[in-house]
Amino acid sequence: MREFGGRLASAVKRVFRGRLILVEIFLLISILFLGFMIRILPMRWGIYLTEFDPWMQFKEMSYVIERGWRGFIDFFNWHDYTSWYPYGRDVGRTAFPGLPFMAAFIYHILHGIGIEVNALELAAMFPPIMAVIAILFAYLLGRELGGRPAGLLSAFFLAISSGHIERSLFGWFDDESIGIPLMLIGLWAYIQALKEGRSQKGVVAYAVIAGLSLGYMTASWGAARFPLAFIPLISVLLALLGRYRRELLTAFTITFSTYTLIALMVPKLGPGYLREITILAGFAAFIILLSFEASKFLPANIHAKRLPYYVILAGIAGFAVLAALGAAGLPGFKFLSVLIPSLRHDLPIFVSVAENQLSTWSILFRDLGFQSMLMIIGIYYALRRRRDEDIILSVFTILSVYFSSTMVRLSTLAAPSVAILAGLGLAELLIGFARSLRVVALKPRTRAVGIEYYLLTPLLIGAILLFSFTPGAYGIRYPLSGIDAAYAPPTIVSSSIPVRAEVPAWLKALEWMRENLPEDAVVASWWDYGYWITVLGNRTSIVDNATLNSTQIGEVGYAFMSNEETAYMVFRKLGATHVLIFVTHIPYGQQAGVLLGYGDEGKWIWMLRIAVQEGHQLNESEYMSPEGSPTNKFWTETTLGQLIPFKPYQISGQTYHVYSPSGLKHFKLVYASDEPYTSYAYVYIYELVD
Repeated sequence: MREFGGRLASAVKRVFRGRLILVEIFLLISILFLGFMIRILPMRWGIYLTEFDPWMQFKEMSYVIERGWRGFIDFFNWHDYTSWYPYGRDVGRTAFPGLPFMAAFIYHILHGIGIEVNALELAAMFPPIMAVIAILFAYLLGRELGGRPAGLLSAFFLAISSGHIERSLFGWFDDESIGIPLMLIGLWAYIQALKEGRSQKGVVAYAVIAGLSLGYMTASWGAARFPLAFIPLISVLLALLGRYRRELLTAFTITFSTYTLIALMVPKLGPGYLREITILAGFAAFIILLSFEASKFLPANIHAKRLPYYVILAGIAGFAVLAALGAAGLPGFKFLSVLIPSLRHDLPIFVSVAENQLSTWSILFRDLGFQSMLMIIGIYYALRRRRDEDIILSVFTILSVYFSSTMVRLSTLAAPSVAILAGLGLAELLIGFARSLRVVALKPRTRAVGIEYYLLTPLLIGAILLFSFTPGAYGIRYPLSGIDAAYAPPTIVSSSIPVRAEVPAWLKALEWMRENLPEDAVVASWWDYGYWITVLGNRTSIVDNATLNSTQIGEVGYAFMSNEETAYMVFRKLGATHVLIFVTHIPYGQQAGVLLGYGDEGKWIWMLRIAVQEGHQLNESEYMSPEGSPTNKFWTETTLGQLIPFKPYQISGQTYHVYSPSGLKHFKLVYASDEPYTSYAYVYIYELVD
């Protein structure tokens, strides 16, 4: 064993002497290519955006593109009357401009140099391209922690991370696609600014980069509140740990002032953002760091040394006073519930969204995989070493993992830092393994480690990586690897059913809407489908995925849960001319089947709860049985229950849902996407008639 280890080490040195940089570049390019190729797998189903919000982002991008360079100004005066009818939506003041602006800017640049691209293709390809940038900066951050091995492993882990792939794949044209790389760039630049021995110019330059990156993140993604609050927190923590130096004050001041100025220029945030605790924390951190600097010039006594602690206590008391007077603002309910998940249950409209639910262990393991185990090892090595970058990334990872455990969608926020610390953990394990080989080879008096450990360690690590990388069986519902997460059709193609196949109900229905409904038609539906109706169906909707007006959403829910006459009056009051419902149903032969629950037949309970939240008197127990099934009252007395054409029947002691079309007089069926028992998804459009 000793002879083999010595020969192997000598051979490696001979082969790679002077060529390590080339090997590193080759491996990095291979990892970037791997990450990109995994993320473009959905392309096989065509050029589509996935989920719902990306379509609104695309609409905003198209608005800017159609108006040329002037579109970047016109955007802020855009009032869209095709959504939230009849009031419309002030898009320029209710949407983050960062993502559509960046994509539109790239479009104009390419157009200016003679490269013609399709706007939809650019939007669909934008997330994988940005993912490559995120993987590159994961490499740079990993390299800061543990050198080349940790950097390459960090990049590799992020390239195959399910949690990151799900929000950066082809077609995911949403905030996360640009927010994650900007966050990593900001963290990397801030760490660079704090490097010991960095010149004053270097500190300023890197701090400006950090501020610009995090500032543009505030213009792109609401989750920017996390890094914006983290930078003050970690800066003060470093100072309290005895690591204060003037460069820390300089770097923080420049970074904080830069991203704050940018945030104030975002209409959705505006000057009122200064009152939010996210920014107030930055001002508090600045004063605390300034007190550390001031204490160096005061007489050397106990009170001078304690000055920063006095300032911290005064700051806590001051914030309490501001909060009591209403001068200090808390983050929105959505963001506050990430810190305190129990608050979420008081707002049904928020809980009704699957990605806003609490994460379970299975979901965390699905998104973070075995990297979470290696992450713990990485945090151990980082905190044992306790350099600035070790503390910064360890604390960032711990906080992001906590946030991902309180909300499903935030797994994508934790995925990069988990990958980086996992890369460090695995690198340290492998380096320790290599050192053990060398110890056995050079120190025969040392007690030899059994050969089974030398064989078992790489085999175990290899098996873990293989399991987290190998795709599961075709059609598997829950992805086991990054490839599984990516190899799924866009939501619009599968009609939001979790299958790897085309279910064209929505594509056909939206095409029919564009070609057959009057241009002034107003379509009422549950809010989930608003963006599709407006952007792809090119018709006006009453509520949509922005969930801006909970009262209007509650009215729609109340209409669906009321009797026909009440529903007709409510829909007419809202200005609707047509009503759309979505139903999922698995057929058993040609005469029966079972509702799947992915359509309105499963969402009706949220319609009821949100209607109740908005003041309507509905008793949930009358509509839902103790077993969780809709009662007879739902099927016979609610408009939605009667519009759903598959009704429950007992056949041989089993409950089946048999096709039985509606007979309502005010709701005339004008379109059905498919014949009964021929699909898993059905879109039905009814015309309101007198």
